[in-house]
Amino acid sequence: MKKLPRNQGFAALAISLVALVAWVVTAWLPDAAGPGTGNAGGQPGAGGIGRDADGTEPGSASASASGPDSTGTGGTEPGAGGGGAASATGEEPTREQLTDALAALDRLPSPDSAGAAPPYEREAFLPGGWADLDHNGCYTRNEILARDLANVTYTASGPGCVVATGRLTCPYTGKVVEFDRAVSTQSVQIDHLIALAEAWRAGAWAWTKAERVAFANDPAELLAVSASANASKGASGPADWMPATGSCGYATAYADLADRYELAIPEVDRVALRATLDSCLG
Repeated sequence: MKKLPRNQGFAALAISLVALVAWVVTAWLPDAAGPGTGNAGGQPGAGGIGRDADGTEPGSASASASGPDSTGTGGTEPGAGGGGAASATGEEPTREQLTDALAALDRLPSPDSAGAAPPYEREAFLPGGWADLDHNGCYTRNEILARDLANVTYTASGPGCVVATGRLTCPYTGKVVEFDRAVSTQSVQIDHLIALAEAWRAGAWAWTKAERVAFANDPAELLAVSASANASKGASGPADWMPATGSCGYATAYADLADRYELAIPEVDRVALRATLDSCLG
């Protein structure tokens, strides 16, 4: 057998050692936070960590997340601007926010202006699941859990990102839910304030893919809620469903989001929201 020159032999040995180390890292460190890794709750090729699946809303084909949809019309980017938006996380809205929400209802177009929508597809909003739009290595779901839960702890494989435990006071029911990822990732779910199916029919079907993904991952559109509350709400609009607690904040945030994203809104939902807001103003 022909021997390699000494320098070539060393180079070949070095390359073999690098390949061996790379194989060991791939095999034994699946929770790494980089793109394409399969971590706790993650998906291959996802680019972030902690990509859990929530319960689906009725009629959806994906278990990536749950909650409402949204849409936008016109030439502006959906959701652009909107500073000082109302929150549905349990804080009571101010009189100014309530008044602004009522004014927003008068600006919202009717569904007729949104055009005939093709069949709804949840993947159009959440292709493959939650996104990492701020490129910090952490998916939206875990960022919302960290925002809305108290006493949060994180997993060893996703420090500062993948929520391990926490306590939720559900903004829709007022009930306390203890979240423990090791027991179940489904006891607390992420709800879209405006259901994705509703948003699709209201005009989001005409958005670009990037605009729909941005809406579905907009923190102002997302709430951590109990599994039972999320199942109760499903893809319902305000005319068919209102939270047991925090209806003032919910109606205010709903109207604000619909206005920001230029959503068409059915008249029955407009009437329900106006009645709630009027009641909140006293």
